[in-house]
Amino acid sequence: MTKATPLHRWCKDIGMFAVDRPHGISPISSCMHATKYCIQTCYNNAFSIMYPEAMANRDRANEASWLVITGDALKAALDRKYKRQTDRFRFMTRGEAFKTHDDLERVIDIADSNPDRIFWIPTKAWRRPMLRLAIQALMEICPNLRILASTDPNTTPEEQAMLDENGWSTMFYGNDDQLETLTGSDRYKCPKTWSHDLGACGDPKRCSSGGCFDNSRPVHIHLKEH
Repeated sequence: MTKATPLHRWCKDIGMFAVDRPHGISPISSCMHATKYCIQTCYNNAFSIMYPEAMANRDRANEASWLVITGDALKAALDRKYKRQTDRFRFMTRGEAFKTHDDLERVIDIADSNPDRIFWIPTKAWRRPMLRLAIQALMEICPNLRILASTDPNTTPEEQAMLDENGWSTMFYGNDDQLETLTGSDRYKCPKTWSHDLGACGDPKRCSSGGCFDNSRPVHIHLKEH
């Protein structure tokens, strides 16, 4: 399997390719750092209930692919894509990129092998202190990563202040009226979820200033409920 093409899929709504891992209520879920709110509102859990066998098969295949993924293999797969953009790529639309410390090396390998591509990684792994410190180091050594702390109504003011102190960008979901962070910073309304601007995430000209792909300063993104 190490020589096989890593499993990845085109996500029309965000306009980019992505890889996924098992999510939510899956027996092999990678969402080890999820909040109660995250588990209760995860739309992928609804799919698992409606299509248990199909989703379980997909979860197993996605995880098997992730555990052997290499940066060179992903680069080769993306270099063959000519009709769709590959400059921006998403980890994960389902599941968690940083389930354990073992995942750090995978992400470094992928980033180093694809220096001209940007990898977008919302994560809840910041909720584990040791993983948070390791991910912060990753931000320094891999300039083509765009890592955002995934936050929701379970996030506390103390946690938000800690993220601020450590220079994290954030992505919030769960309350359309909460247009500021708990520490008073303005949130940027995601055009994909607020304006139904499908494909905006994959447009290299979009969201590079103030949005998810702004790497010049911490940014705070607000996803509209759906």
